[in-house]
Amino acid sequence: MTTAEPSQIKLLAAIAYGEASILDDNDEVGGIAFAVANRARAWGNKTISEVISADPQYTYAANGSNARFNLLMHATSEQIEKNSTLKRAIEWAQAALDQSKPDPSNGALWWDGVDIKTEYSKHPKVKKGIKFSSPTHNIFGIKETGKTIVVYWKVRNKKTGKEIASKERGRYDSVYISTAAFGQTIFWKYNPDFIKATGAKEYK
Repeated sequence: MTTAEPSQIKLLAAIAYGEASILDDNDEVGGIAFAVANRARAWGNKTISEVISADPQYTYAANGSNARFNLLMHATSEQIEKNSTLKRAIEWAQAALDQSKPDPSNGALWWDGVDIKTEYSKHPKVKKGIKFSSPTHNIFGIKETGKTIVVYWKVRNKKTGKEIASKERGRYDSVYISTAAFGQTIFWKYNPDFIKATGAKEYK
């Protein structure tokens, strides 16, 4: 995805700006832009619009109720040019799509803001299992929720016709593993051990 349509650049910029905290941390905005673009690339080089259509729950900023998202989406080129924060979001979106800058998210495809702390007990990622690859990523001081899961290949018993466990396919201790943290955002990707053990796609 090296020649993105202007509409896709603006959409990605609005997502990054809308999902980022009001701290407007440079790497936080850039990291979110890259995380979305990373997932789009991994998911068969989808456009940003196609990713949102395929997974409506992926980014809540794009649902029409986020003021920051709407601000950038409705801004004219002239207004963006005069606003350094909006302009920077556009620049990050372009860089994320072109891969013309280092990726602040360090290969992430997902992210979470302060809701992972405030909604900790019912947060989907927390329930599935999270692990921090560095203590510095745990900016909200939350507990890891990983536990070892062993996955076995299944074979069919010739006598009973039922599926039974065979050799071990793999094991993992979390579904999500952190890749970075900036501002009020933690970045995630699937734990490679989870992908290996389950055959899950890195983007889905």
